[in-house]
Amino acid sequence: MQRIFSEGLEPALNKGLKPFYLLTGQDLLLIDESKDKIVQTARLHDFDEKQEFTITNDTQWDTLFGLVQSNGLFFNSQILILNLPENLTIAQQKQLSELLALSHTDLIFVLHQPKLTKAMEKQDWFTQLENALLVNCQTPDISKLPIWLQHRAKAMQLQLDPEAIQLLCYSYEGNLLALKQALQMLQLRFAEQKIGLNRAKEVIEQSAQFTPFQWVDALLEGKINRASRVLNHLQNEEVQPVVLLRIVQKELLLLLEMTRSPQPLLNSHQPLYSSNLRAEFDRLKVWQNRRGFYQAAVQRLTYRKLYQLIQSLAELEKQVKQEFSDDIWQEIERFGLKFR
Repeated sequence: MQRIFSEGLEPALNKGLKPFYLLTGQDLLLIDESKDKIVQTARLHDFDEKQEFTITNDTQWDTLFGLVQSNGLFFNSQILILNLPENLTIAQQKQLSELLALSHTDLIFVLHQPKLTKAMEKQDWFTQLENALLVNCQTPDISKLPIWLQHRAKAMQLQLDPEAIQLLCYSYEGNLLALKQALQMLQLRFAEQKIGLNRAKEVIEQSAQFTPFQWVDALLEGKINRASRVLNHLQNEEVQPVVLLRIVQKELLLLLEMTRSPQPLLNSHQPLYSSNLRAEFDRLKVWQNRRGFYQAAVQRLTYRKLYQLIQSLAELEKQVKQEFSDDIWQEIERFGLKFR
């Protein structure tokens, strides 16, 4: 199975159509654009009919089997788009596997799986997709967003200065739809002109979108200013403080588990044990794209610091439950400062 990022889909389609396309990720812009590109290209090759279904417990599988088995003199080549749930039941896996086995030259399957795991890659339906193109439609994180933006700007024939790129990424992190709209406005106003910081500022609105996990990741990395920015956004979005505390509690306990020293501690100021970190990542099933955050924390923290963070967190949780007020957000921000 060939794996590409969404920006590589168009060149891949120009080389010919595949019988299966698997879109992974949850970025609405990238998912919708990828579907549209596949459908547009397929229609150039006489795939005139498109059907789209969302797989649920109530899915009428007989209808789907009837569609893929239809053929005859007046049969149109078709594109079948299936939006899968995050976790397929055993029954759904079986039906999907049987459906994919009916693939033929007049049919293109486009599957959308919001979150692909290693366990899913061992399921029968996935192993049938040998001649498939897997398209990564995850929202690029802040480290990859500038590259994504440069690629998109080049396709739109926009000339962006590095400072303009930095500001756009800062302002629209996590919100590709708003970023696309900002680029379209820049294209309308400054076509064939160099776009620097001041011109970028003219069209920018603060519309970055963050999740509690990005706050925790910033804390683990020791990026306190970024953590404060994300926290302020979460407060404005009225995220419940107890949700943040639960997530960071889980991360701290995981950090403690993966750095348990085989030898007794001589003193609490010892750095966290890291000699067996890779094996611990595997044992605890830590995702590859998150291991760097834990490594940054392990290199920076001591056992004393980690114990203090866990104790402070317990006190914060007690405060939230007993006397909740807006002051709790200031306390959470102060708690974040201890990750330095």
